[in-house]
Amino acid sequence: MHFIVTGGAGFIGSHVTEQLLIEGHTVTVVDNLTTRKLENLPKHPRLRLLLKNILDCQAEDFTEAIDGIAHLAATPSVTESWLQPLEAHHNNLSAMIAVLLLCKALSIPRLVFASSAAVYGNKTQLPISEEQQTVPISPYGLQKLVSEQYANLFAEKIGLSFIALRLFNVFGPRQVPNSPYSGVISIFTSAMQKGLPITIYGDGMQTRDFIYVKDVAVAFTKALTTPLPVGSCLTCNVGTGKGTSLLELVNILKTCFSQWNSEIHFTTARPGDIQHSLADISKVLSLLNFQPQWSVASGIHFLVEFLQKKLYE
Repeated sequence: MHFIVTGGAGFIGSHVTEQLLIEGHTVTVVDNLTTRKLENLPKHPRLRLLLKNILDCQAEDFTEAIDGIAHLAATPSVTESWLQPLEAHHNNLSAMIAVLLLCKALSIPRLVFASSAAVYGNKTQLPISEEQQTVPISPYGLQKLVSEQYANLFAEKIGLSFIALRLFNVFGPRQVPNSPYSGVISIFTSAMQKGLPITIYGDGMQTRDFIYVKDVAVAFTKALTTPLPVGSCLTCNVGTGKGTSLLELVNILKTCFSQWNSEIHFTTARPGDIQHSLADISKVLSLLNFQPQWSVASGIHFLVEFLQKKLYE
């Protein structure tokens, strides 16, 4: 099968691309490399690269039949969506409409969208199921939610089956550690690698549902290839169903960096930060037959090995 991956040179997108190639598919990556690296992509005979913003793509850019699109191109930052709301709107919401029009023009039967747990807002009822009310508290979360709604609206009209994967806290290799918008695991790992102190906002007891990026890539491949009726729409949480506190993260990382003897600095919790987040993953288990294989500890150990190798290359 032949799939398009938008944002395919990015952190999650490059892993989705790799997984699709491993499973024998052909992949066309659409990426303008604004926030991504070409080195994230493998050299592979079944990999094609279209250096374009998805907003600028035309049907004529694709000369072969396409079996599905994994749409990951986005401004993946709650903070940035507040600082640059118009730009985030274009990169997130307008991009979804562009993808839907491309699906229509090319008669693409499947669209899988990288949505986010940010659509839920501040939820106190855990675990969070897909049926809970969505009350996003940032432009980013709202753009993800409205993107889902646009696709649900268009699906039956253009003969498309649509799956929204609401990703929780994804971590792993190729996540940029020097960005203030990076995941906390990436930031903590980078600090320990350099022997620097760690800053925790709040008391460190806040928990997140951390999922390793290679598991997320498998979830995307299953979503792209699982048979569904035309016009159907699914929404699935993608996490592990297990919560890990920030202090637990630090303890896991200490086992990887035995030489680290710096301090943990606790500071005031940031406005809008939620205390606990945990995914109900029963839907993705039953409908897509997806089961996470990586624990947080095993994922962190693999990530640290990857970073150590990069350090000496």
